[in-house]
Amino acid sequence: MAIELNTRKGKLVEVINLGNFLLDGGTMFGRIPKAIWEKWFPSDERNRILMATNILRIYLGDGMVYQIDAGLGSLYTDKEKDILGIDRTMQNPVSQDKRIDYLVLTHLHFDHCGGISDLEVKESVIVSRQEWEDTQKVTELTRKSYRQRDLKQISQKLLLVEPPMEVSPGIEIIPTPGHTKGHASILVDNEIFFAGDLLPTYAHVHLPCIMAYDLYPTEIVEVKKKMLNRARSEGWTIIFEHDPYTPMKKASALNN
Repeated sequence: MAIELNTRKGKLVEVINLGNFLLDGGTMFGRIPKAIWEKWFPSDERNRILMATNILRIYLGDGMVYQIDAGLGSLYTDKEKDILGIDRTMQNPVSQDKRIDYLVLTHLHFDHCGGISDLEVKESVIVSRQEWEDTQKVTELTRKSYRQRDLKQISQKLLLVEPPMEVSPGIEIIPTPGHTKGHASILVDNEIFFAGDLLPTYAHVHLPCIMAYDLYPTEIVEVKKKMLNRARSEGWTIIFEHDPYTPMKKASALNN
């Protein structure tokens, strides 16, 4: 079920969870001890915690539809489904309109763009140039995060951009490096901030909470601090892409 938000400038924004999956809790919280993070996210017998795939749908007055990120998708081997707990957590996938005009991707890890296989993108798939270039020169740390099948499909409609910039009036792409070098977050009408993996869950508002997946940990702490200060100052609502319990929160109510 979608959460509907309306901006003061008249945009309808939906927060939609495309399905949950499981990830290792220690990896998601890095240096934070399990005794602390498990109070926020209970783990299963394999140390995995429940993760959401919350995406945004933005409906413009002219009928255009922008989607921010695409979720996991469904193209996984049986082994991958077992590791990610997909069969356990995605038994009732969300029904949604598959046709959109533009897809904006915060970055190109499979849990953010794998769902492109389930979409019909009419116009463009918008990606930061830095992020795309980094997929072409993977390292041992990044190799398993990028899937060639996703990149091939993205390339058919690819539009590379250089954030910060607006892709449409009121839809701003903001560079938020740290998780990856080219990671970007999206701001809608200076009201709704889709953080992507800058703040994957509400718990990651705590500055020391960074993921083992974050390639540039010291940088992400500084970027988090900067964006959280701006969010409080501007009164944004923050969307937490991977949080199944607290998908959104007013910045004025954050506690870190």
